[in-house]
Amino acid sequence: MSSITGSVFRRVLFWAHLSTGVAAGLLILLMSATGVLLAYEKQLVAAAEQGNRVAVPADAPMLTAAALADKALAAAPDAQRLALVFNLDPAMPVTVTRGRDAPLLLHPWTGELLPDAAEGTRHFLHEVEDLHRWMAGDARSTRASLMHLANLLFVFIVLSGLYLWLPAVWRWRAIKPRVVPVVRYVNGKARDYAWHQSFGIWMLVPLAVMAGTGVVMSYGWANQLLFAAYGEQVPQRGGGGGGGPGGGGAQSTAQAEEPGARATLDQMLTTARVQLPDWQRITLPVKPAADAVDIVAEVPGEGVRLPRRTVTVSAADASVIKVSPPPAETADKQTAGQRARTWVRFAHTGEYYGVIGQTVAALASLLACVLVYTGLALAWRRLIRPRLA
Repeated sequence: MSSITGSVFRRVLFWAHLSTGVAAGLLILLMSATGVLLAYEKQLVAAAEQGNRVAVPADAPMLTAAALADKALAAAPDAQRLALVFNLDPAMPVTVTRGRDAPLLLHPWTGELLPDAAEGTRHFLHEVEDLHRWMAGDARSTRASLMHLANLLFVFIVLSGLYLWLPAVWRWRAIKPRVVPVVRYVNGKARDYAWHQSFGIWMLVPLAVMAGTGVVMSYGWANQLLFAAYGEQVPQRGGGGGGGPGGGGAQSTAQAEEPGARATLDQMLTTARVQLPDWQRITLPVKPAADAVDIVAEVPGEGVRLPRRTVTVSAADASVIKVSPPPAETADKQTAGQRARTWVRFAHTGEYYGVIGQTVAALASLLACVLVYTGLALAWRRLIRPRLA
């Protein structure tokens, strides 16, 4: 009786696996193909940015922060949030961030506007990312909802595929064709079936991780479940007011217009550099209106992104008001749920495990394209071709 029940369950699961794959196949193919292109996004952009390097003069001094700020204000007079981003590498341009608008590049010694050699790469990868999400910027659109649903169905396809892959008898003769593809096959159906089984089991874990983490990022209820597993509530996103790159903190108009001595941008920048001598990139607000100005620096540390520290200085005399804790101390203050959510974000792309993780993610995405093709080809032979004969 149990064998009959197991056979019926397996048959039902097979048809559910097949129908779900057919329904979501093209969207999964779109996610997988674009995922291959996005796997090395960080490295591609960094390589393209090397084309922005300038010749470093032997004698001429670099422009002051104040002079560069004047150039930035002249180039973007209407921008409300301007900031200068200095790179430790003197050959890299000074970046002018201006809120949501595209950043500008300034020559550190002449102040002239420079073309961005990485603009084409960024634009291409941005378009690919839009395709990956299929939302064109609107996370609540019907297209985005379909993509989120396809990702959720992909989780079911992966897990049901594992069950269907399991052989009835655990012997090497039964397992080998499900793991090791051969060079020649009797026909296309045999080849597609073998590829579907072998590639599926090879990439089972990375595909399950990528699909599962995608669900957490797609659905609020999945994100809530993640934090609930650690006995936590989802943190609320910030409530405004504080300073930041290009801002400098909140203050009333009356306070901002009060006369009095103010430190120069160069004095503020010098203070931040002294406090954080290991800085890699440092962001200085161009129009700080508050009494306290936050200067944000990227510093060396572990993780997929350079950690940040903030030096809060007085706008009056550039004296230090506060320095944020070192990255290690900040990381220690994260809850288990927050650390898990960080893992979800960067495990999805493989970045959490460095270049090796990105490579595995790229390979898994590529083989997912093969799985979609072979799955649809097998479905065509089973469901459509007999009716056309």
